[in-house]
Amino acid sequence: MKKYNIRRIKHLIAMLKENRYPNFPRFIAEMKKMDIAGVCKLSSRTFLRDIEFLKSEYNAPIEYDYSNKGYYLTIPDWSIDIPLLEDNEMQSAVLGARLAENIMPPPVKDNIRSAVDSLLSINEKGMDEYTQLLSLVALGSKVVISPEIFIVVFHAWQQHQCLQITYEQVMGKISERVIEPHALVFYEGNWYSKAVSRSKNGKNIPENERSVGTFALHRIATANLCNDKFTPDRKIIEAVNRREIFDFPMVKDIQLRLTVGAYKFIGEQFDIVDERREGEFYFITIPAAAEYKIVNYILAEGGEAKLLNHPELIDEVIKRADKTIKVHKKNKKI
Repeated sequence: MKKYNIRRIKHLIAMLKENRYPNFPRFIAEMKKMDIAGVCKLSSRTFLRDIEFLKSEYNAPIEYDYSNKGYYLTIPDWSIDIPLLEDNEMQSAVLGARLAENIMPPPVKDNIRSAVDSLLSINEKGMDEYTQLLSLVALGSKVVISPEIFIVVFHAWQQHQCLQITYEQVMGKISERVIEPHALVFYEGNWYSKAVSRSKNGKNIPENERSVGTFALHRIATANLCNDKFTPDRKIIEAVNRREIFDFPMVKDIQLRLTVGAYKFIGEQFDIVDERREGEFYFITIPAAAEYKIVNYILAEGGEAKLLNHPELIDEVIKRADKTIKVHKKNKKI
């Protein structure tokens, strides 16, 4: 096999292992992101040949899922002996492990560290070549998650298995639920599961009335695997990949006028589709954002950011600013 073919096969296996239901359009999109040599020459026939190659040469348990319009592994634990990693691939593996060590709670991070240690032990260059990566730091979760809870949730998500949980909501209300954990998300310093509730407080929810919710893992008091399986919902997974983690009210086509100071960090918080500079100000357009995030941002900038449209949001900014002023004026008298 040519070098780029090996990389292509390995990435196809990775997509299967990650339950991403590869089909030809999805696979081509991934290859273009990676800029793998020869991607422009790939055809649907080549993709199908790769699938057949894995099935015939390595007994890969691959089947087509019509609901998700892609291929999957009927035996998730199936594995294949692949060639030793090249130097750039080894570096990427160590890089990924370093990031995972910082954001993954135990025992998952310990398993990842152990796996990379095994790779390094058989690599010619050894760890010295990668010591610079130890200076790479990703700050982990802001709250403590029970390792026992995390590993159960992780396994349920990985194995498409339902979970029975005891969940404590923000105001302290406790509920018993059976959920389908379709997505596991590390978002703004905390871990969440985007899930569908099958039952609540012992009452089954009819299938046509089930809703999608976001559950903070640090609020799960108990978690146990159920025997029931579920099929991952591509719409939920795609929504999460679009950063639609919570069901907050969204605002579209947000136009702002920013000073240079406010403009410096706007790209770290929001996607921008249009921007221009006129004198000392920047004028930008944000395609969509959660309502609360826009209001919080404008208040945090203290007059350096001005909202140019959405009068209802302007009213909310003024209302909250007035309330803040009143509260602090009272504190000043004390």
